[in-house]
Amino acid sequence: MKQLLLLFTLGLASCTQTPHLDNMPTDPKALPPIVLLKGDTVSKFSTDSLAKGRPTMLYFYGPGCKPCDTMSQKMVASMDTLKDVNILFISAGSFHEVKIYQEKFNVEKFPNVKLGLDYNNAFFRFYGGQAYPLLVFYDKNRQIKRANYGSLPLDTVRAIIDK
Repeated sequence: MKQLLLLFTLGLASCTQTPHLDNMPTDPKALPPIVLLKGDTVSKFSTDSLAKGRPTMLYFYGPGCKPCDTMSQKMVASMDTLKDVNILFISAGSFHEVKIYQEKFNVEKFPNVKLGLDYNNAFFRFYGGQAYPLLVFYDKNRQIKRANYGSLPLDTVRAIIDK
């Protein structure tokens, strides 16, 4: 039964439209359109829906990634220092893993945080995420400031955002 459910889910996922490269920003420094599928496998969230005029941090994490777990714990514990930043927790794992991560860290209790599955691999195609965690910082005008492989101390994260 689980195999049938998995095949059905994979079949549905393969039917979704993948954004063409035409949908990517013409400015390579601009925040690309990324659509996240939430853990409920129904709701979606797009980078186009982010609050305007605020810095943005994209946080590409992996299931079973210990540095990602540590970084997530630190971010949750210090979210008051990041409350003015749009934060997207982006996974390339599975729906189940997204749901487990949300239950484990409860990051969506914060109004500035969204978590979901990059089901059409837009993030991966744009950034080529090859290691976890990958942090990508954008300024309030949605222009890239910096990308960093590996976790960072939160004071460094804040310094990058404020620079």
